[in-house]
Amino acid sequence: MKKTITCTVCPQGCEIEAEYTCDADIVVRGNSCPRGERYAKDECLAPKRTFTSSVRIDAPGRRMLPVRTSAPVAKEMLLPCAEAAHGIRVEGHVHVGDVIRKDFLGTGTDLVASMTL
Repeated sequence: MKKTITCTVCPQGCEIEAEYTCDADIVVRGNSCPRGERYAKDECLAPKRTFTSSVRIDAPGRRMLPVRTSAPVAKEMLLPCAEAAHGIRVEGHVHVGDVIRKDFLGTGTDLVASMTL
């Protein structure tokens, strides 16, 4: 399989070409730094994204609180994360970085507040 990827690890934005058949057999071309090679391999074999959303909050003047995962999660977990976030309701005051849900959906990463309210 052949895949063209724009690297987002550094500001250069290299256009990387990855050709692979399995984990052990992957050839990466076009990266300017070693981080680009690692990024391309991860993107082909196990893509991850930071999940961002909003949850309901009972606070004066606000109805929604922006949240995100503290680290990227597997791409296939984004929809289950969105469905789970839909049912979360937070009470009281929160500060940016406060953990809303520890080990969110068993992903190994926390769901944290992105704003102080």
